[in-house]
Amino acid sequence: MSCSLLALGSLALPGVAIAQDSGAMDGGALEEVVVTARRRSEGLSRVPISVSAINSQQMLERNVFTDADLQSAVPGLTIRQTQGNNSLTYSIRGQSADTFSGSPSAVVAYFNEVPLTISGASTFYDLDSIQVLKGPQGTLFGRNTTGGAVLYTSAKPTDEFEGKVTVRVGNYDLREVEGMINIPITDSILLRGAFDTLDRDGYIDNILTGDQLGELERDSGRVSLTFSPGDKFDNTTVFAYSDVGGTNTGASYTYSVYECGQTNNGFALNCAAGSLYGPVMDQTFQFPGAWDIYLSAHPEAYAPGIVAYVEEQKRLGYYKTQHPWSADHDGKDWIVTNHTTYEISDNLQIKNIFGASNAKTDSTQPQLGAPFITILTANVVTGVSGNETEVDSISDEIQLNGNAFGDKLTYVAGLYYQNQETETLWPQTYFDLTPLAPPVTATNAFRITTETMAAYFQADYSLTDALSLTAGARYTSEDVEIEHLAGGDAFGYPKQDETFDEPSWELGLSYALTDDLFSYIKYRGSFRSGGFNGSAFPPMDGLATEGGNLFDVETVEDVEAGLKFRGTLGDMPATMNLAVYQMWVEDVQRIEFPDPDGPGGLASIAVTANVPEMEVKGVELDASIGATDWLELGVSGAYTDAEFTDGDVRLFGVDYSYSPVANTPEYAGTLWGRIDFTADGNAGDISLYAEIYAQDDMWFSNTGDSIGPDTEIDGYELVNARLEWKGIMGSGLGAALIGRNLTDEEHFVGGMPLGASLGHNATVVGAPRMYAMELSYQF
Repeated sequence: MSCSLLALGSLALPGVAIAQDSGAMDGGALEEVVVTARRRSEGLSRVPISVSAINSQQMLERNVFTDADLQSAVPGLTIRQTQGNNSLTYSIRGQSADTFSGSPSAVVAYFNEVPLTISGASTFYDLDSIQVLKGPQGTLFGRNTTGGAVLYTSAKPTDEFEGKVTVRVGNYDLREVEGMINIPITDSILLRGAFDTLDRDGYIDNILTGDQLGELERDSGRVSLTFSPGDKFDNTTVFAYSDVGGTNTGASYTYSVYECGQTNNGFALNCAAGSLYGPVMDQTFQFPGAWDIYLSAHPEAYAPGIVAYVEEQKRLGYYKTQHPWSADHDGKDWIVTNHTTYEISDNLQIKNIFGASNAKTDSTQPQLGAPFITILTANVVTGVSGNETEVDSISDEIQLNGNAFGDKLTYVAGLYYQNQETETLWPQTYFDLTPLAPPVTATNAFRITTETMAAYFQADYSLTDALSLTAGARYTSEDVEIEHLAGGDAFGYPKQDETFDEPSWELGLSYALTDDLFSYIKYRGSFRSGGFNGSAFPPMDGLATEGGNLFDVETVEDVEAGLKFRGTLGDMPATMNLAVYQMWVEDVQRIEFPDPDGPGGLASIAVTANVPEMEVKGVELDASIGATDWLELGVSGAYTDAEFTDGDVRLFGVDYSYSPVANTPEYAGTLWGRIDFTADGNAGDISLYAEIYAQDDMWFSNTGDSIGPDTEIDGYELVNARLEWKGIMGSGLGAALIGRNLTDEEHFVGGMPLGASLGHNATVVGAPRMYAMELSYQF
């Protein structure tokens, strides 16, 4: 990688010379990154936690425009796409939340320190920074998390009149306009507005319907107002709104289909899905000509059958599908955040963080790309179509930040409250064998209300100038209630309510070995709240392992040690952040898709169960070096060894064995380099950033070693780059050429493991080569 970048740097560009100062240096060292991982501003090189942070300039430089782009910028973060481009879930250190699960996310995203309720993809614009915290985050941040937290912070109004407009055009008819204006109304009232509007064609052709999957239509806006009448008081309110349309890519690639008897789950429908759509239909219905009758009524079906369609899908390729339904997506969301701080004294600050949000989505998701109706996000009998979700949340957090004993003690204490209400409508059709048999359908309609209350305290005490002790504790109570709504199969069943109370804690030591080298070790514990399987029918009291629709809390403990360096190697400025960890997880919340007609009349699209034990250990590295004044090189990577140490679960009278851990590549990392040029005279500055991201094979089923084989997807490598010219001829004009996946690597980024119940598995195709030209004007 470095050789290729050096070669690029030696190209003769007219009027351009190698820069002597890239702007990334700070007193002979690479610029220090400021993070708020511990609810206060600190230099990254002295924070005793594994955290990755990128600022607004780095987001542009690395072409991080959406959630999915974060994966190449943050070691150890996997952006899971089980249902495509508009349905994303974060996975860190083997911890995530499965599709259709009622489980809270193991990795919570925050916008201005308020938990986000939006699970779909978003567009990044006018952000100050993105920080990714890894491992349990139970003691300081709103919702308990066992995997990590992702912190999005919007740019705050400033006291300067300024603005920027950016236009991007690219392949797949990309058209995007982004803008920002900052207006200081008075010395104490500051206003900032920003927007982004984006349209792009899809990149997957549905040759059955003529639709394009992956179309994007996003319009987003944000207004921020700061009121600070003096040095002690500050109040900032942010309102953001987004309207998203287009089509879902979904799990549109038919990846594997099981023949009858191929796995050991013993479900009749496994044989049906693997063999029913094919010539063996004659034997299933016990009369000759049944398959011909079906084909006459469904001329779009693949005559050799669904088992043979796997090879047909390979022939069609990654970007062709034959999903026999729509893939429309519509989403609207808004969020309000308010931060009020008051300096009580030089050593004590009180802060209140208020948040309110609403998110609505209506999506029809391809979950198989074959021209057979084995599963649809629609009930063809009632006519209800599309998975609908509406989430309302209101939260408030009040905290005290202070220091004492001559600044040896730094502490934060707080109270947190959140009420979140989620209404879900899941219409389903499992088979449409008309005119031979009526379709199998089900509809889940339910409301889950979660009320969270927590109290926490964390302190750092400097035992010596080099040695510090950290201790923190939090106690959280979550009350979860489920109510089945009209239109669902379980309407009329009584409400169910359960309260989950658990502690979280942290204890650690940090030691500055030298002025440049910092070390730490910590022991943490946290939990993920239990809840209800809204799709289980009938809804029976008791844990899923006992035949009910309840799942219990997941608990985690971990030990993490880290080493951080910020200084020089020889005369070259360098940084290095290294973390090693061991994690023990009990009662792991994982999904399974039982037989929809299952034992005792159960009808479920998905059931979250508690798997007894899991262990995760790994290493994470993020390092960079200023090789010269004009060349910076870096590497980031993660090794993650996750396994179920006890994966045996019995659900509704059927034994399941969980292994391997899904959506967790063992190796992933990025090699990158940046060359800075300066043009002669006042022509401006030119820079080139390039990276190679790679990850190895990954499973998308947690039962791949037993009832869910053929669910491992290959690793892949992506090449991304940005060539930028800023301050063109001394003006506020800028231009850039942007490219992602420049080698046009065909790859998968997730999957839908329905083999255990429906006999087939489908995968989500990663985006092909994307490129664009960017023009901007800043004033």
